[in-house]
Amino acid sequence: LHRLEAGTMVDNVPSQRVAGKIGNAVRLCGSSEYVSLPAGIVSGLSDFTVSAWVNSAAVPTWSRVFDFGTGTGVYMFLTVNAGGGPRFAITTAGSGGEQQLNSTGQLPLNTWTHLAVTLAGTTGTLYVNGTPVATNANMTLHPSSLGNTSQNWIGRSQFSDPFLNATVDDFQIYGHALSAAEVGALAGGQAGAGDVASYRFDEDAGVAVAG
Repeated sequence: LHRLEAGTMVDNVPSQRVAGKIGNAVRLCGSSEYVSLPAGIVSGLSDFTVSAWVNSAAVPTWSRVFDFGTGTGVYMFLTVNAGGGPRFAITTAGSGGEQQLNSTGQLPLNTWTHLAVTLAGTTGTLYVNGTPVATNANMTLHPSSLGNTSQNWIGRSQFSDPFLNATVDDFQIYGHALSAAEVGALAGGQAGAGDVASYRFDEDAGVAVAG
């Protein structure tokens, strides 16, 4: 597997930076490449926002934008395609216990799309290009429910699902739920400023990601 690791230099693994939506971006090939984020990166969060720009070359079913967890029983993820479109899910009891946000529209290929997930109290919202496409007012699980997650990835699943075949830019994690106007500003091109993590992928190249 080809891994880029946030804040840590790993072995000399092939990596690629390309022109992004804002500065540079990381290109993930869809067969083996992913970004590994620090353990427990979201373990202290109740309300949160995760946002990113994604330019998909393909949208195979279950390919992940991100997946934070400890295996196939405890995780939270955003997939580009759950069969009918993007899905966010969080669970501490495997796939049968997922609390979900589902969009009904497939993402376009070879086009920059802004995706964001917010959770405020028990209300989760999934945004595509600044527009709310799914809301669930009965989400009782939060990132803190997952414990100290050890497998926190951009572009890779806890399951044996396809790797992400896309370019990713401006991946942000906030410790609160952004408002609809704030998400709209990000979708309009404003650079993110996540207070938990901010990965801009503006490095020229290499296997370390600043964040």
